[in-house]
Amino acid sequence: MKKNKKIKVACVISGGKDGFFAYHQVKKNASKYDVKLFLNLCTHDKRASFHEYQSNLVVLQAKAVGLPLVQKEIIRQHENQGLFVSQAYEIFRELKASGIEGVSLGYVLKGDFQDKLLHEICDALDLKLILPNYGKKSENVLREVIKSGIKAMITTVDTRFVGGEWLGKLVDREFMDYVIKNKNIDFCGDKGEYHTFVIDAPFFNKKIKIKKQDREIFQTKTKQSWGMLIEKHIPISGTVVKNKN
Repeated sequence: MKKNKKIKVACVISGGKDGFFAYHQVKKNASKYDVKLFLNLCTHDKRASFHEYQSNLVVLQAKAVGLPLVQKEIIRQHENQGLFVSQAYEIFRELKASGIEGVSLGYVLKGDFQDKLLHEICDALDLKLILPNYGKKSENVLREVIKSGIKAMITTVDTRFVGGEWLGKLVDREFMDYVIKNKNIDFCGDKGEYHTFVIDAPFFNKKIKIKKQDREIFQTKTKQSWGMLIEKHIPISGTVVKNKN
């Protein structure tokens, strides 16, 4: 009997928990999907798109997993939305031309601009769109992320919702309890309440050791499509460590 052909997949990651959790879920479905690479979008100033830490940290994550990484430059959406759209199309067009047949992402929230654009692009290019957690209750998704063993460090918070004391800490059951008590926070941070950086996971062959974790917090104003935010960041640098013990 002829075996079903596996779909060649690129997993889109920003460095945070949601993209890696989606990768984890796709990887478990090995009879259907063949994960070929990670795709990371970064800005002209070498920042991971949407998360704003240095894009070379995502390189370390890919090395820790042992999967090839493709990094593509894209403009920030709020700087020029039309150019953002055209660049996104071109990036996915190149993926398709390279033999990739499907893309996975960690999207949970439905209906925002990027969600609609992603569906439009994949439909136009005949790419299978794999969204394991799309439309699920965000509380349940975060519980599953924590249960999976993914170690995600909080690197950015919107101080209107999440206190600066959480910078540098892991997304764990204690953080889950904090979010439950503060009902204005989306559990997965899908409205920009917080961002994360994955330092270890069961599917990491190596782990990321943070060499520098400054507790000194600085503020920056970030203009996004839906308004002005006061955010707090933690500057980090890291190195891949061979021994996970």
